[in-house]
Amino acid sequence: MAKENKVSSKIIAAARKLKIFDDSFVLILAALVGLTGGYAAIAFRYLINYVTVLLGFMCEYTSFGIQYLLLQISKILPFVHSKGIDAFTELNFVYIFLIPIIGLMLVAFITNVFAKEAKGHGVPEVMSAVTRRGGIIRPRIVLIKMFVSAITIGSGGSVGREGPIVHIGSAIGSVFGQFFKISSSAVTVLVGCGAAAGISATFNAPIAGTLFASEVILRDIRITSVSPILIASLVAASVSRAYYGNSPAFIVSHYELASYRELGLYCALGLLAGLVAVVFVKVLYKTEDIIDTIKIHWLLKAAMGGFLLGLAGIYCSEIQGVGYGVIEMILNNPGKYGIIILSVLCMLKIVMTSVTIGVGGSGGVFAPSLFMGAALGGLFGICVQEIPYFDIASPGAYALVGMSAVVAGTTHAPIQAILILVEMTGNYEIILPIMISCVISNIVSKKIESGSIYTMKLIRRGESMEIGKDRKILKKLWVADVVVSNCITIDLDTPFHEILRLMRTTNADGFPVLDEDGRLAGLVSLQQISKALRNEDTQENLLTRDIVVSEQYTLTLNENLSDVYDEMKLGGQGCLPVVAEDDNKKFLGIVTRFHVMSMYNKELVLLQGDVKEQ
Repeated sequence: MAKENKVSSKIIAAARKLKIFDDSFVLILAALVGLTGGYAAIAFRYLINYVTVLLGFMCEYTSFGIQYLLLQISKILPFVHSKGIDAFTELNFVYIFLIPIIGLMLVAFITNVFAKEAKGHGVPEVMSAVTRRGGIIRPRIVLIKMFVSAITIGSGGSVGREGPIVHIGSAIGSVFGQFFKISSSAVTVLVGCGAAAGISATFNAPIAGTLFASEVILRDIRITSVSPILIASLVAASVSRAYYGNSPAFIVSHYELASYRELGLYCALGLLAGLVAVVFVKVLYKTEDIIDTIKIHWLLKAAMGGFLLGLAGIYCSEIQGVGYGVIEMILNNPGKYGIIILSVLCMLKIVMTSVTIGVGGSGGVFAPSLFMGAALGGLFGICVQEIPYFDIASPGAYALVGMSAVVAGTTHAPIQAILILVEMTGNYEIILPIMISCVISNIVSKKIESGSIYTMKLIRRGESMEIGKDRKILKKLWVADVVVSNCITIDLDTPFHEILRLMRTTNADGFPVLDEDGRLAGLVSLQQISKALRNEDTQENLLTRDIVVSEQYTLTLNENLSDVYDEMKLGGQGCLPVVAEDDNKKFLGIVTRFHVMSMYNKELVLLQGDVKEQ
């Protein structure tokens, strides 16, 4: 560790001499994160292929071993007929069931022993690191997430690779930030750079990668953060194109709007996509809850999930793995599957993705959203083909639009959903239907479910996605912990010029007003002072009683700081008076936004210490 510190110190010293240890230094680091993230995405793809082949060989030899064992038994026990062995070979029972079981059990072992945060789809953990820990992600996540996700996908887990690569890329960005000891705000930007690099290299979509990091991970689109993220995204895309060329992720037929009357149909598709997105989110987390209530060892849960995956794979192998090949076939010819098969694919993908993640698998939910959207859109496109009076595009066009609409509904990020589908397919002519469907899907899903598929996990843990605010922490703190009893107060006859003097010479955001009996008469805040300053003619004779807000919201000692923060934010106030619970005029002190956030920051630091000890 000392050697790393010495190296980073020398680099920082050199950067200071060159006078680039500022925003320029962050841009340089962003390019390095993009380069590393791009190669990590390529390594991840190769690893998935390698694990898939390796597990296949393992189970094939196991299958041969069992067949040989049965053959020897049949020689000893005549009732074990050779036809039974042939049936076993034809069903390939071991091959189908053993791969998912072994894969998910291995993933469960690695994650539970080495890094529990490597479970699931990864994006919520990145968002939590940004909002709660200043972008700090443990370095071990880079390798552990890569291996467990490759095993999950390679063994048939019904998940995608975009969530893991976002987690891996973000961890790379965090490692760079920690190594060079830059500020926490700069570390979070590098985390966003890593996320953008992962998306960009995986889907050959640099613009969508930039927007995903800004809109979903950082939830902040500003030039100070977008510039380094864009650089990382472009570098990662260049690395990816050097290996895989500049072709889009999906090769699809050329689609365009057949008639402007079709827009009504795309609105209907957006509505359905929003509903499917909500169903997916609810089923995903309800499945996790159900599996959590099952009181068996986590290895047995993983085996149970692998068994269900194998069972589903016998009848519908399309739902196993990432499913890009199936998606591309639906986009080009949905009629090949038909209405019934597309309906089954959509519903079964929801269930098996939920099972894979619920039992502890590691993989993304973006690819499953694409899969569901393509199946839904293809199904819808087939059903509307016979509508008379105007031209209707082929079902493949609706499958393409359905993909983006379901993604917009699950992620609550319509801009990112629009652009990533356009970049992934290279089909710009159909962008108007995509935009309409995405916006409607996003509105519908938000009306029904306030949290996205990423934020819902954090909301269920009591975490908020606003920077510097965490419900779980604030709800454990009380007004009694931060009340200031020896604060400055004024009376009803205090002149306005004296209030101005106090405001200039103190750090107060407002002053409680007490009557002649020492009881609360109201509050004078910056809002009232600002209004009074607009009228210079009346300031000379102005008294406190002329500007005091008597009907003031008050606090009691047993209220939690989460509610206090909400009230301050809603009313735009920097302080609120505290009164006795049995007497709303008995003044006890004030609570200021400064003291609330100071207490929060203290608890957050202690929480970070607990995380590092784990």
